[in-house]
Amino acid sequence: MISAHLLQKNSCAILVSPGFTENEVVYCLSQMRALGLPILLVGISTSLVKSQRGLSVAPDLALSELANGQSFRMIIIPGNYECVTNLLTSPDFHVQVNRSLAENGRVAILAAAAGALHQIAPFATPSEQILYQQDQSLELFCQQLIQIATAF
Repeated sequence: MISAHLLQKNSCAILVSPGFTENEVVYCLSQMRALGLPILLVGISTSLVKSQRGLSVAPDLALSELANGQSFRMIIIPGNYECVTNLLTSPDFHVQVNRSLAENGRVAILAAAAGALHQIAPFATPSEQILYQQDQSLELFCQQLIQIATAF
């Protein structure tokens, strides 16, 4: 069961699954937490998740732990291909993305994830709700995400 203090109304989430790119996750997570933004590491399960270079992290919660109707104001999808493929095979991932988008949330796709997501609905077209890092540096894109998250 999720502790009430973890999932706040305007929480953001960084999704992690095996093979995630640790530099993207660590940078975004540390920048947002340093500013006191409500952001969680969310995995397919709560088991330790190993990055592409061997860093293991413990997610704060699993996608399957979210009660019906709970959503994130922003979901950040890191790369690489292995991470994205693992997320795409989870029905809970699709439910949560669709729920967040339906409630006017945002999905931010970091550069290393773009190749695996660019042809899959609803990620195929950048929009006000689907944000791609594209050619921006990680630092600039993270600052953009922080500005969006603080506007909630």
